[in-house]
Amino acid sequence: MAIPKYFVWDYRSIVEVGAGCVTFVPQRFDDMGCKRIGLITDEGLVKVGIVDQVKEIFAVQGQPKIVGTYDKIEPDAVMRVINDCARWCRELAVDGLLAVGGGSVLDSVKGVKAMLGMKVIDIKEIMPGNIGPYLAPMGKPLGIPHIAIPTTAGTGSESSPIAVIYNEEQKIKGDLLHPYLPADYAFLDPMFTVGLPPKMTADTGFDALSHAVEAISSPGDNCMIDALSIQAIKLILKYLPIAIEDGSNLEARTKMLVASNMAIMAFGMSGLFYPIHNVAHAAGGQLRIPHGEANAVLIPILMEQYPKHYLYTSATLADAFGVDPTGKTQEEVVAACAKVVRAFQKKCGVEPKFAAELDAQSMELMFWAVRLDPSGLFYPLPDDVIRECLKACFISA
Repeated sequence: MAIPKYFVWDYRSIVEVGAGCVTFVPQRFDDMGCKRIGLITDEGLVKVGIVDQVKEIFAVQGQPKIVGTYDKIEPDAVMRVINDCARWCRELAVDGLLAVGGGSVLDSVKGVKAMLGMKVIDIKEIMPGNIGPYLAPMGKPLGIPHIAIPTTAGTGSESSPIAVIYNEEQKIKGDLLHPYLPADYAFLDPMFTVGLPPKMTADTGFDALSHAVEAISSPGDNCMIDALSIQAIKLILKYLPIAIEDGSNLEARTKMLVASNMAIMAFGMSGLFYPIHNVAHAAGGQLRIPHGEANAVLIPILMEQYPKHYLYTSATLADAFGVDPTGKTQEEVVAACAKVVRAFQKKCGVEPKFAAELDAQSMELMFWAVRLDPSGLFYPLPDDVIRECLKACFISA
């Protein structure tokens, strides 16, 4: 009989779910003793009126006050912008951070939170070599109350102890890990995702799927990870096509937000063994391919090109993807799961390859980008696997 492995489950976000739940946000800040809230978002959400909706809630309730809106967040959580946002927060003497947006906004705010809590003026100070592994007990309370309202159902960044931070000078996506990065409160309000276009709905949904797959297949996997990941995958398979087809379907939007949150909890607790994200981060860093799109393309490719990684948990993957393992070898089960993902890509309108065409020189640069990416630091992919994955996901010029 195998002895169950030891593990720790350390999650700090309180998650509130349901249409209209964001009306509780001012009260939660008040409960945490905040008086001066800094709202951090991007220009797109300002233009479509999402930010005004949040401001109206605060205006009606009176206290606490939003003392300013920072709307310069870019499509990635860029170091330069995070540094500027932290400066803005200090100048306004904000005592609470409100993140409204997708993964880039949510990760940017976590970077700002770390900077304020660790008292630095440049995020590079706490991410030497593009990695900041402040795992327990090194990671101490940051002392900055923080609420997140995600507007996409994919990254789960609102509750993640990991922030992916883009070094724009080196074109590298680095990882900041800290047990106190997650928001104190995460509000999963489907009303804030109903306007998400079909392609972005699909790409972010596949991002959530990648988190669940990476969690299940990690050597750090455990029974709690399995429970969350299996259910997340089943929810995504059922509700993502509905959310793509009918963006105003509140049930589908709610279930996708929940699946995203469940998947990131599993992902965040599974260790640093992320082959899909290793390649995706390199592609995003070098070519600025959106993270959700990168993961959407790469999930089946890694399963096909590096099946060895998935053999140990093939039975769990089969359960999640509805594959009957009877009479199949582990290799055949993994191949069948990859086939399910391929069919799901087609159903959701996700392209199986990136649109970018790479010549031999660019392909070699991408190889080294994957090889040296911080995501592969603790679990490097074999060189031949990297090359085969790149051939499978890029069109050769």
